[in-house]
Amino acid sequence: MSSYLKALALPEWLKAWIQYHLLPYLGLKPQVIVLGILQGIFDILLLVLFGFGALTGCSVFMNSQYTVTQDIQSTVLHWAFTSDQIARQTDIPREVPLVLWYKENSMKAENPENCTGIIGAYDLVRSGEHPCFTPGPITDGEVLEQLAISAVEFKKRCPEVTYFTQDPDTIKRCYFAYNAGMGAASRLDPNESAYVMNGFDEAHQNMIYSDIELGTVQVTALGAWPSHLAFQSLIISQVDHIDTEQETRPFSFALLDLSTRVYDTSNNLIANWFNRAYDTGSEMDFPDERTLSGLTCIGDAHKFGRRTLRPSLNPVTESPILTQDVHGCSYSLPGLDISSDNRKAVLQAPMPGEVTTYTDRWYNSTIRIENNEWIVWLLHPRSYFVEDGEKVKRGQIVGVMGAVGYATGPHVHYTIYDKENESFVDPGKFMP
Repeated sequence: MSSYLKALALPEWLKAWIQYHLLPYLGLKPQVIVLGILQGIFDILLLVLFGFGALTGCSVFMNSQYTVTQDIQSTVLHWAFTSDQIARQTDIPREVPLVLWYKENSMKAENPENCTGIIGAYDLVRSGEHPCFTPGPITDGEVLEQLAISAVEFKKRCPEVTYFTQDPDTIKRCYFAYNAGMGAASRLDPNESAYVMNGFDEAHQNMIYSDIELGTVQVTALGAWPSHLAFQSLIISQVDHIDTEQETRPFSFALLDLSTRVYDTSNNLIANWFNRAYDTGSEMDFPDERTLSGLTCIGDAHKFGRRTLRPSLNPVTESPILTQDVHGCSYSLPGLDISSDNRKAVLQAPMPGEVTTYTDRWYNSTIRIENNEWIVWLLHPRSYFVEDGEKVKRGQIVGVMGAVGYATGPHVHYTIYDKENESFVDPGKFMP
């Protein structure tokens, strides 16, 4: 009998049955199985050791290159999860809310005397858009509120940035735009900004910074970009001490965090590739100047929410042409009219959701798609490729463009309703 089977604490009859009947029937060899298991264990240990080495090496290098105090490190790790959730909702890199807090207030939970809060909201306070942030200590809830405000302002000043952005030049320019304004960021080099680059390397030490509130000062604190790198390294490794008792986070947290980043990035790349498969040539030209101020039925879209639910595709998949800008307030379905060089162009779902198909009182054939945050309508299709109650994915084919109902030619009337803000919104802001 095989020595591997002898070593097992099993009845002799069961060992004999396994050796002479089960293993031959399955075509398995105990030696091969054991060696395979041992090799698998060895490979896993190598992977873990490699990951530990990479993360630890990154952490050691960043700690030596960009020094932040133990208190700052503890605060970063304490708020890392919250910052990630805010960043996902606003579609900006996850370190940004923490970096803005660090740059403006050294991560203190205390509003300064100048009314601009822990995130330096000068423009919001001066314009009257936000009242004075009451000076003094603030609660965690107020910190959360201000981090969310800073994230929204960052996205406003740098709309091209996303949660997955890693390009240094883009992120530097975005930090510069947040601090100095979009105009300055478009004209000047962020690499010359003390707010962005101080402490990055030997060429960027003790830089001069000019500010309306502070005047002209020589900066010693880390700039936004080196702070971004330091916080990114700290959050990814998560093996630094997080309190005065030298408590450390398990290495499994670091691996989970790193694997989540890889999954998110891979998922985003796959989703973009999948969308392009249906969205070839779907960029659409708009007038240089769009006049929508008189449309009282159009409101602002909510800033937060799940990015995966948001409409992001042009419903017309082939050579879309804008034939009429936003209209339709009079019949309570404001939207765009989009046609195509192909009068039988295929229509796709701009977002995931549940489908309803019907004919309205003006005899317009209609495809309605709804999820937890948005509703979209596609009017006038000549045929449906979906059924009532069907759940569709973003980019899924739903019909063929037509002129059914009140229409002068083949096109789609495209409308978006924001369920969070309870208002119709401009579909032009949701185009690729």
